[in-house]
Amino acid sequence: MHFLRRLILAAFVAVILAGGAFATGTTEDPGSGEQVLSVGLRKLTTIDPALGANDPEVMFNRLQYDYLIDILPDGTLAPSLATSWETSADGLTFSLELRDGVTFEDGSSFGSEDVVFTFERLVTAGSSIVGLLGTDDDGPTWTVEAAGPLSVVFELEQPNADFIYGVASRFALILSSDASDVNEIATGADPYANFNGTGPFVLSEYAADQRAVFVANENYWGGTPELDEVELIFFDDDQSQLDAFRSGDLDFIIKVPDDLLSALNRVADATVVNQATNTHPVIRLRADEGSIGEDVRLRQAFKYATDRELINLDVLDGAGTVGNNDPIGPTYGALYNPQANQAFDPDRAKELIAAVLADGTGNGYVVEVGGEARIEVPFYVGNTFEYGLVAEFLQQQWEESNIFVELNVVPENVYYAEGDNNWINTQLGMTAWGSRPTPQEYLSVAYTTGAPFNEAAWSNAELDALAAQASETADVAARGAIYDEISAIFLEEGPILIPYFRPVVGAFKNYVQGLEMHPFPGRTNFAGVSLQ
Repeated sequence: MHFLRRLILAAFVAVILAGGAFATGTTEDPGSGEQVLSVGLRKLTTIDPALGANDPEVMFNRLQYDYLIDILPDGTLAPSLATSWETSADGLTFSLELRDGVTFEDGSSFGSEDVVFTFERLVTAGSSIVGLLGTDDDGPTWTVEAAGPLSVVFELEQPNADFIYGVASRFALILSSDASDVNEIATGADPYANFNGTGPFVLSEYAADQRAVFVANENYWGGTPELDEVELIFFDDDQSQLDAFRSGDLDFIIKVPDDLLSALNRVADATVVNQATNTHPVIRLRADEGSIGEDVRLRQAFKYATDRELINLDVLDGAGTVGNNDPIGPTYGALYNPQANQAFDPDRAKELIAAVLADGTGNGYVVEVGGEARIEVPFYVGNTFEYGLVAEFLQQQWEESNIFVELNVVPENVYYAEGDNNWINTQLGMTAWGSRPTPQEYLSVAYTTGAPFNEAAWSNAELDALAAQASETADVAARGAIYDEISAIFLEEGPILIPYFRPVVGAFKNYVQGLEMHPFPGRTNFAGVSLQ
């Protein structure tokens, strides 16, 4: 496959030297009969499969790597590189049989050692999914071993009802055990030698701020894709992306914000997809020592200061489900707690802020102005969906409760990059959280003590214990009761508020066939897509 890639690159150079150019855009290259699908995305943050958490990074890697087990758009599990899996009666052993005859792009065979390497690398790379798989103070609470050339066994120290979802997570794309510099540009004749997957497409061109081009993997175990190329085009903003879709330069776009839906619906030759999801914005305060949310009364003040129902009406025209203070949303059925909406009470918020000022526990974020106590803090927001507009509503709404924020709406790739004011470090931020197949993933990666994405730096021993109990509870009713207790903790002490859970909207041109957008759009599978 690397030979094929070099051949493509050589052909590209030959065309340029001859004064020609490749056609970009959405339909077949005239004269070649090639099918090229162009997809619009925000710019990438990291391309390491173990670390890339957002839709653009996941889609970039999903094209060229495979999962052991796939999570389909309807939430069910399906075989991929693993053809079957079994769980022991005590829930401590997971045995997987692997697909025979699969090869990586470099021609090497796929087998159990590649699975062992991949999951051990998730640990060493610090992937957030390790929390869902199981971990404690001493490290992972599971091991993985090759039980044969095409068999692997995971052994757990305690039952984990969500373990198989960790195995199927968006981070667990299978790598070659020979890999050393995963997804790093190489020197020499083949700059993409370190992008070595078993997936349906092969990376042939990559410019981090512009685009990535993938060509069909003719040796793909699932059959050669009908698309000859998939081109990912990177954008800084949603309006430019929609304009490119409307003009015919893109075939497929994802995560269209609410304020652009009316324009999207006027595109005559497009199919609009509206997926119910657990996607939500999280407004959170850091809660560790010295932070704005160390005093629980300030966390409560922000909750009382927020009119969630009005935000849902103003921003989503009521299309969302009003949220409260925990991430377990309505798509989880019996696990969802449809508790009464958080009260909107600006006067109560003011009382709490004044009490904190009187006690001197506001860590410098509560000040006196004109004889009144008020909060003053920068507010950082990643510009995803309509979240910039939500932030503007919040800024205006909060002033009624004497909360004054300096609004900083920044591009998504900037918000999630390293820095003092990125999503994990800022005192007050709004972060986009996409749908997960199980609510336990939110708890394990974001809200338990020491979780890798615990952006509030919050620690609650009771919640930790309940989350651990839920992870071992397979019975839906029993787990739902545990989540109800967790919801109560979020209500009283949690450092987050969630204004709503939103659907995810995407669109593709009508000549695109076989495309089913995933609720987590980055996981959309293009192997069976074609252009009419």
